[in-house]
Amino acid sequence: MKRIAPLLVVSLMCVGCSSRLLTHTPRSAIEQLLLSRAVDKALEKLRLPELAGKKAYVDFTNLKAYDQEYIKVATRARVAELEATLVEKADQADYTVEVSSGGLGIEFKNAVVGMPSLPVPNSPVPTPAAPAWRSTEQTGIVKLLIFVHAKGKFVSVNQYCAKADREESFVLWWRRQRTDEVREGWERADLKLSQKQPKKP
Repeated sequence: MKRIAPLLVVSLMCVGCSSRLLTHTPRSAIEQLLLSRAVDKALEKLRLPELAGKKAYVDFTNLKAYDQEYIKVATRARVAELEATLVEKADQADYTVEVSSGGLGIEFKNAVVGMPSLPVPNSPVPTPAAPAWRSTEQTGIVKLLIFVHAKGKFVSVNQYCAKADREESFVLWWRRQRTDEVREGWERADLKLSQKQPKKP
């Protein structure tokens, strides 16, 4: 017993731990990437051949939405990609492109099969859940209204809708993912960027 006591003291002195501060942003990266991916897909549908070679003013006065800064830059980039010259004032433009959001948000669905978390009498801590199968689906949905006019004269108006999906399921500890447009989006962006890089001689 006398020998065990010093060993126990030494062991306790050698015990230690370390921790790292964990923080969380107010909105998840997955949410933001699903929304921006939906916006990208909606703007890919934008076709305005009348703007080619013309001056265009993109008006965001009536745009109110989550991540509206991203919508603004992405729309201006798309209009420029359609070979229009962007101008800063409406009176300088041949065409005005008004942009408004009819909706931009996340739809969420969660399903569980198994033992749910249950309250314990006289305890603030419930029992842990024991799901045999669970599934989570997240969908970013956007609807943009884009109205084009020339000095007040009607040219076109269209609604551009799109969605981006992410779904994963678990059977006990095994994870399965059928759809992940977040990953597909950044892989597509990386591929497009790599194709623009000059090839080494």
